[in-house]
Amino acid sequence: MGTWDTGLFGNGTAADYAAAIRKAFTSSPRHTPCPATSAAGSLLPIDWIDHVDTDPVRALEMLVLGWYPAEDAPPNPDAPTDDVLALLPRALAAFHRLARVRPALYRFSNPMLLRPQHITRPHGSQLVFAVDNQWVRDWSIPWPPQVGREDADPPVWLTEDPHFDDDPETILEAEHLSRFLLQFTLNEACGIAPFRAWTFVIPIERLEPLWSFLRPVPLSPFLPSYEGTVFYAAPGLLASVSSDETEAVIAFGARHRETLAPLRAYDFPWRHFDE
Repeated sequence: MGTWDTGLFGNGTAADYAAAIRKAFTSSPRHTPCPATSAAGSLLPIDWIDHVDTDPVRALEMLVLGWYPAEDAPPNPDAPTDDVLALLPRALAAFHRLARVRPALYRFSNPMLLRPQHITRPHGSQLVFAVDNQWVRDWSIPWPPQVGREDADPPVWLTEDPHFDDDPETILEAEHLSRFLLQFTLNEACGIAPFRAWTFVIPIERLEPLWSFLRPVPLSPFLPSYEGTVFYAAPGLLASVSSDETEAVIAFGARHRETLAPLRAYDFPWRHFDE
């Protein structure tokens, strides 16, 4: 389970850690984080993918600002201050700065903690920054940073059952923090978009017609121990594919109903399709 450390990112108690998680769930309404749109607004272009390998933080900014609309909402009083953000790695600080102008980022189904929590676990001292919506896993980075703050892009640890296991299983994520946050955001954006469609399990060769217009996002599979999701994009459209060597499930997310509608032309066994 680990021990909680005192200081800016915690008061040294398990109760404080639990309170930080509850605050992440309750600080904003738990509804679809992207208001539904139809004909209004422009489609998200896919030029953000060009930056994934060279500047993933820039790719994240372009994705978030293009996908999530601005909202007329007051600042979140529980959001981290500039003094706190100055202590965090660049990618994590950038995420929270984006949340100031796109508060939908604080309404993910798997929430980002508004106040990351410092905890000591068997594999070392960690800063927990995000949690699973069932509280059965969380994500953390080594803490304190081992290199300069400006250039640090630390590895990310997934911890299973962190609340009830004295020696929880930990898995090193394939992507470092900057690219992991991009994975995390893509998974949420696609999974809880205003308009969605997903299939039953189908033979993987059935997906062949999609490769003519879907562009792959050059990231490792997300949660490889579970779905192993890979992401694709087209203008105004995000897609996630979970597959093995023979079968796949594909899910689409869109902000505009009109963007999703042409997918009906593909004779897939749809499990869900927002008309």
